[in-house]
Amino acid sequence: MNVLNQSDINRMYAGFYQAYHTEPEQYDFRNISQFCDTNNSVHLELNDDSARGYWELYRPNNDMLICLVDGLYYKDYHQKILPRQDVVTLRFVLSGNYGLTFPMAGKFSIPQASASIMYTKEDNEFDLSIDKDSHLSSVTLHIKPDFLYDIFEINRHKMPAHLQDVVFGGELIKQLYNFPLSPGIMNIILDLLRMPYTGARRRLFTEAKSMELVCRLFQEIEDDFEAVPVLSSPANTMKKKALDAQKILVENYKSPPTISHLARQVGLNRSTLCASFKEIFGTTIYEFCQGYRMNKARELLQDRNLSISQVSEMVGYDHPTNFTVAFKKQFGFLPKAIRAQ
Repeated sequence: MNVLNQSDINRMYAGFYQAYHTEPEQYDFRNISQFCDTNNSVHLELNDDSARGYWELYRPNNDMLICLVDGLYYKDYHQKILPRQDVVTLRFVLSGNYGLTFPMAGKFSIPQASASIMYTKEDNEFDLSIDKDSHLSSVTLHIKPDFLYDIFEINRHKMPAHLQDVVFGGELIKQLYNFPLSPGIMNIILDLLRMPYTGARRRLFTEAKSMELVCRLFQEIEDDFEAVPVLSSPANTMKKKALDAQKILVENYKSPPTISHLARQVGLNRSTLCASFKEIFGTTIYEFCQGYRMNKARELLQDRNLSISQVSEMVGYDHPTNFTVAFKKQFGFLPKAIRAQ
């Protein structure tokens, strides 16, 4: 496994969009063979004073690029990106403070536990940033527009009006749209970031799950559009408030608000919020909070530079013993078992 410093990562990300070219010499990756598993995948280890974790890139075909990221950033990270052609980017961010800044439109923040769609036009430069002390866990898919529309049968008339320019390319200010992660999409992301496979099986699993992500995202968009075409309808308003509650819980997972306080924040009574949350997400508010918190802990435990006590504190536990008990209850094994793998 190759260890690369931050300058290597900058160079790799700067060359992302070059990966759509058919000729290998068009890559902006120097000496790519030294960290290639095959001719269409790259695994990069982050291991310096800027960040620890990994990036993985897969190119299943000439029209799509897959990027998996799981890393803890100790310093602010910035990278200028210059697309060489029009690209639709789907970002699925489980955690981390992530931002995109455009010269004309300003900065767009990518919330935690969100999916976003972005249409970037050729030579439209933007700045990607990751905040200091962020633990970024994400799956990003860069797709050529025609490939997305044709292979996945994405039709403009099936998209709500506020998404048509975002998906099909329109005004710059409308080129990005965020959605809270549904439980189904969140599970696919967790499958990708924690897959146990190596070699060809890892690549095939990644490609299959990435295709599933695209299908799931657009199916959910189309289903919502057909079921609730009027944005101000009571059903859609209730769903929005439940999604707002989910966002608050994710942003405050270390010390989540009480259910009564959360209900007041989103403008619902306690019983209505609990019922709506369970109906939409298939889990109770407590189960969601605890599951997200433990999954965050499981990610952090991958960093062997962090002690179990440090991880315990980072996810909001005052006493490591309480954390160990909660972790064992959630996963069926102790935190130290991850270190033994």
